[in-house]
Amino acid sequence: MVVFEDLALIYDQAIDWTQRLSNELPFFSSLLKNHKTARILDLACGSGRHAIALALEGFDVIGLDLSSTMIAAAEKYAQINQVAVEFITADMQKATDVVEGSFDLILCIGNSLALLPTLQAVQSTLEGAYSLLGEKGIFVAQILNFDEIQHTGFRFFPLKSGKTAKGNEVIFARFFEPITDSMNVQLVFTGFIKTETSWRAKTVSQSILQINKSKLESILQKTGFTRISFFSNYQKNPFSPLENRNLLSVASK
Repeated sequence: MVVFEDLALIYDQAIDWTQRLSNELPFFSSLLKNHKTARILDLACGSGRHAIALALEGFDVIGLDLSSTMIAAAEKYAQINQVAVEFITADMQKATDVVEGSFDLILCIGNSLALLPTLQAVQSTLEGAYSLLGEKGIFVAQILNFDEIQHTGFRFFPLKSGKTAKGNEVIFARFFEPITDSMNVQLVFTGFIKTETSWRAKTVSQSILQINKSKLESILQKTGFTRISFFSNYQKNPFSPLENRNLLSVASK
């Protein structure tokens, strides 16, 4: 049986990580410019690419993910890069149960908050993150903005192509299937993978919370964050609810 994390790992392997990290890492480094050393927690770290890149910059990093498949990949990539990162297989809702001490920066990117089952679960997760932050700690979340998605009627993602770790060509098709009278939509995700003789397809679906700026801001405020900023990208461009599909939030106590 194909599960979401299996196809997500194939998708992850097809990403141009050199380009993506060169675009995103300066943003995180800028948040830590006043820290001589920094301790970082990457919630829902996936294959650990950001955690590893930050560790290579000299930061002390812990990566946490519910998927043992992703954690195994992260540990492999850390070994390849000859860098020490602690990776833990655990639900980000239970972060306070599996990590100790305080952090200068906590990340939850890649629309990971929207994979939680309810907005109450989002708030509980952010409460846990808040409790793990040091006095000057910063929390960063990146999600899809459903104000823009609903306003434009966006449903179908552009086709994406790449190669698996074994060199097989792969093409991804993704679209949203609305759920009537629900806070969620279904993300339907198909990967077409080329073999020596033919193409084979794997299809999975994943429930996604429809979060927007107002919902996220309300939860952050209820959690206790007092300084909250929103951007449309990692270059810190302004965010417009009806124009920008990407929502990047930066919050501190």
